[in-house]
Amino acid sequence: MRYFFLFYLLNYLLHNPLLALIVLGTVFYLGEARYSGRYFNPTTFFSARSQLSELASKLSVNPHDVAAHNDLGRLLAGQGKFKEALPHMEAAIARMDESAETNYFLGLCLLHCGQSESGIEYIEKALELSPSFLYGEPRRVLARHYFDSGNYREAAEQARLCVKKNTSAVEGWYLLGASEQELGNKKKARQAYASAVEAYNNLPHYLKLAGRSWNRRARKALRSLQG
Repeated sequence: MRYFFLFYLLNYLLHNPLLALIVLGTVFYLGEARYSGRYFNPTTFFSARSQLSELASKLSVNPHDVAAHNDLGRLLAGQGKFKEALPHMEAAIARMDESAETNYFLGLCLLHCGQSESGIEYIEKALELSPSFLYGEPRRVLARHYFDSGNYREAAEQARLCVKKNTSAVEGWYLLGASEQELGNKKKARQAYASAVEAYNNLPHYLKLAGRSWNRRARKALRSLQG
């Protein structure tokens, strides 16, 4: 009903239903992007497309270029195209098995393609090769996986390792709080949620967008535990 009223109001002001729809869609998009921290960046978009095209061209000339497979797989995984990225990371690992980056992105692809056990092994190997790799991000990925799988004890451990490496990881703190809450440890959960809020408040402005939704979830969870 609210959306219909907004559309009606815009149509009345603009005298153009199509323009009213465009304005309404733009407002909703900006609101969602502000909440989630995901804005469309044309510069990044076209730069990524150019890189993908260049790497695909390299591989069409030399299908055995493992560095190109690695970079292409990493870029595709970064866009959430894990199934497309997987064969490239599998090609890269054959010659780059001592690379923390290659192990991590292969593990990430496997994790998102339903091969959890193998995915976890590769991510753990990446951390063995480089404990500081991506400053706690692999631990956050594992924490999210274990939490979604219902393994809250392991999720709490991974989230704890994540925030130990990166105290500004708002999602890491939230996952720690949510895991402790599921385990019945309300005091630890409150402490973690409070740390998530504090970490968000201390972030520089340009990093706040990405953590905004986790900050809101942490605040809501904190209120429910304090009520």
